[in-house]
Amino acid sequence: MKHRWAAVMIVLAFVVSVSAAFAAKKVVVEAEHYKTIKPTMTKKKDSKASLGYCIAVPLRRPHAVEETGPGDTGHALYVINVPASGTYQFWGRCWWYDACGNSFSILVDSTSVTSKTPYVTDQTFRKWHWVAGPKLRLTKGVHKIRIQNREDGARMDQWLLTTTPKNRWVPVRIQKETKQYIVK
Repeated sequence: MKHRWAAVMIVLAFVVSVSAAFAAKKVVVEAEHYKTIKPTMTKKKDSKASLGYCIAVPLRRPHAVEETGPGDTGHALYVINVPASGTYQFWGRCWWYDACGNSFSILVDSTSVTSKTPYVTDQTFRKWHWVAGPKLRLTKGVHKIRIQNREDGARMDQWLLTTTPKNRWVPVRIQKETKQYIVK
């Protein structure tokens, strides 16, 4: 009987370790916890943001009435340590002013915006909500993530990367920051 119990425990330990190896990976960052920030991107106080702050592209007057692309190179830069190689879904907890103030460019280990630069956007205005962004193929290790100005009036409270595809999981609440993956 002892041998059977030992065998069951060994199999159970193996299953648990394999499950942990294939478990979804998630990196969560408070947007105001950037490594550096370049104007016109700003840190903004917002009582409805997760810790009372967010990053924002200030609303310009006159505000755009059509899509015009980035007005400047303002951005927030983050350095993270990706826990495992894989395809990661980007999500941003965003607040949009309107249809001409509803996007951020997302750059990974890159310095210039091109016509192929992915971005995060949707059509839900004037409330905090999660928005799916691009899928990113990342290797294990340190990466730079840059949230770049694209339109004035846009805000971001948190962002996250997860190996769980967007058709299997959608964040709905504020997420707990994973400080162990943020490089100081």
